[in-house]
Amino acid sequence: MECNQTINGNCWLACFDILGFKETILGFEKTYGVGKLNRFADVIYKEILDTLQCAEKEFQGRVYTCWASDTFVFYTPDVSRTSFMLVSAAAIHFVCRMIRHSSSYMPRGALGTGQFYADQQNNIFLGSALIDAYEYAEKQNWIGSVVTPSAERKIADLYPQPRDLLHKYVQDNVPVKKRELKEGIKCIVEDT
Repeated sequence: MECNQTINGNCWLACFDILGFKETILGFEKTYGVGKLNRFADVIYKEILDTLQCAEKEFQGRVYTCWASDTFVFYTPDVSRTSFMLVSAAAIHFVCRMIRHSSSYMPRGALGTGQFYADQQNNIFLGSALIDAYEYAEKQNWIGSVVTPSAERKIADLYPQPRDLLHKYVQDNVPVKKRELKEGIKCIVEDT
């Protein structure tokens, strides 16, 4: 979907990556040789993008997407209650479709908030919302998504009954990569 709108302000942002993607690419290169990544892109990567674009179509004009390699991002134009519910639904939709579609591509992600600048026409994406979600997505060693502590605080600040917005999530410890932290991330975890 072509998006000519530039976003510049606070937003909700969900960021995902695919567990084991590096090993998948390196294995493909080793198996098929030089100059064959187009096969991977035409078949396997297209399946992942189809899943992303299916979610984008469902939330057309209310949740935007971008991606690079195995990083997939959903973002909203603001931090409204409606935008939170939409980006959360898009994220859950993406995770569920990826898991159902193929056991080879397991997503992990995080929903964060903060400043974000998105100029899709010029392929420029930056800001604290992306850093927040990306860092929490990368620390995890499991399949699924979490709400970052900053997003949880923003929800509590903006809405008198935050549990109404977080009814699809539960408080839990999430396994993390050993080099990141000594104990699990204490975040709100998607309850699917």
